[in-house]
Amino acid sequence: MTSKYIVILLLITGFTARSQERVVLLPAKPEAGQTVTVTLDPSIPGGTIPADASAVTLQFTTSNFYDLPYRMPMRKENGKWTTSFKVAPYAAFASFTLTSGDVVEKPATDKHFEVMVYRDGKPVRNALLYRGGSMTTQMGKGAGAAAAQAKLYEQELKAFPDNYEAKLRLLMYKESQAKLLSDKKKFRREAHEVIAAKWMEAPADRGNINRVTMGYLIIGEPTRLDSIRKEVGARYPKTPVGRSLQADFLAREKDSARRIRLLELALEEETPANQADFSPIHEKLFDLYAKAKDSANTVLHAGKIQHELESPHLPRIYKGMAETLIENEVALPLARTYTEQALAMADKWPAGLIRFFPETGFIIPLVDDSTRNAVTSTARGNLLSMLGVIDMLEGKDAAGTDHMRAALAASHDHETLENVSRFYRQTGRTKELADVDALRLEELKAAVAKQMINKPAPALNSFVDLKGNPVSPDSLLGKVILIDFWATWCVPCMQEMPYVQKLYDQFKSNPDVVFMIVNSGAKNTLADAQNWKGNQTYSFPVYYNTDSAIGEKFGFNIIPATYVIDKKGRIRFANIGFEGPEVESRLRVQLTMALTP
Repeated sequence: MTSKYIVILLLITGFTARSQERVVLLPAKPEAGQTVTVTLDPSIPGGTIPADASAVTLQFTTSNFYDLPYRMPMRKENGKWTTSFKVAPYAAFASFTLTSGDVVEKPATDKHFEVMVYRDGKPVRNALLYRGGSMTTQMGKGAGAAAAQAKLYEQELKAFPDNYEAKLRLLMYKESQAKLLSDKKKFRREAHEVIAAKWMEAPADRGNINRVTMGYLIIGEPTRLDSIRKEVGARYPKTPVGRSLQADFLAREKDSARRIRLLELALEEETPANQADFSPIHEKLFDLYAKAKDSANTVLHAGKIQHELESPHLPRIYKGMAETLIENEVALPLARTYTEQALAMADKWPAGLIRFFPETGFIIPLVDDSTRNAVTSTARGNLLSMLGVIDMLEGKDAAGTDHMRAALAASHDHETLENVSRFYRQTGRTKELADVDALRLEELKAAVAKQMINKPAPALNSFVDLKGNPVSPDSLLGKVILIDFWATWCVPCMQEMPYVQKLYDQFKSNPDVVFMIVNSGAKNTLADAQNWKGNQTYSFPVYYNTDSAIGEKFGFNIIPATYVIDKKGRIRFANIGFEGPEVESRLRVQLTMALTP
């Protein structure tokens, strides 16, 4: 057989093999600017999503494709499901699964589908690094994942020897594998040298300082963050970052009067030429004078805060400043101005997680039209109801009534309804207040009903109480269980705890309900759970999780994560992250629904 026919045969064989893959990504080696199409052919055997699936979604499990949503619906064409997206200039790597209802399709038990970005046929900078970071999500947190990560970090460094993060992560892996204490110290010392060298590249640049602090987080030394910031503030006090750090440190003074004096003293170095550098100090003084109800100084410092007019966060910043003024009932004309400015930008309200990197600028996530409309309506409802509250505080109840009606026409979200309820309560309108309370409950029930799922819960055999005694799964049979996963270092978890306590107080006498507040955070130990100061504050039962793969089994990688399991052992509700005070009423409705046969 001639070489020409061999090549043709190989091409045909390769095409046939690719054509028989259930999930195909084209181009196979996408580059920045190209459009990637993912296709699922459910007629090809070997997968989990059935041919008659009514809907299929591409769900990113790890990704630095920040402009794309976390979940992307696929469309059905000629029996195949497809979706497409453009590769952003900064994109490097993403992993994903395909889902249809409760069914998840992956290429293997310990693998996810992947999108690696290339340039001239080679992975771009950070692609292998980010792929390494995805290994714990794809494979779990076992030793195999750590070794796979290290191999990918080595490959990244071979292609890009100056990759700062890859150096640190590889050194931490080597430290974890070292048997001798002297070797562990050696790798730790090398990590410190890498971080120090990074800092000296641009010691007064905020973006570089963020990379330095990230380095200390990677090597597990978060206590050094304050020291590096103090060092920057001491060495470079007259730079923009030095002024900003100075404002942060001065704001820690516990006595508010002394805090004001120190911040005002710092302003003595302000000149027309460097005024922008002092904006963080004016921000602190704006908040302090507002709390002190000093209208003149509040307005003075508000006028000296520098706003980045092109920032996508600007409408939210205006709203936050208005909320500060409303909360303290001070400088209400200025509060109205900020609220109206934010309202004028409601159609540009931030949607999704907006990221900023010095090398890319702001990265705006892609949202569909329905999401954009919902975000705009919610913003309008919030801001119109704020104008109604301002009207009330200024004794303009008639105007306030009009604003509240307009707010309710725009949105029934929690914040809008809270403001409307406040208006009716404080103006003595009991009937309207009762109507709003009933509306709030019905809206919440409808929203919660849409969130109901029916998924078998993982085996609950990895929890111990604070004495280290295993919790018997048999003791949980036939119970409605609320499991809240948290960690001692998790700030949103701590913010959620008072609401969990209120909920526990309401259900603790019900024999059919069990609360399990489970410490499951990385780097937390049973001792951390035992010594948590919240044990003296709260009365709900606290447990410790011994299974490092619990997040993968339940389906979360963000905490707090709260699940409601019914009496048949099925997850009915999943709540990821802390969404504010509404969590109490939302979980109450979820528990009530789970208790209802």
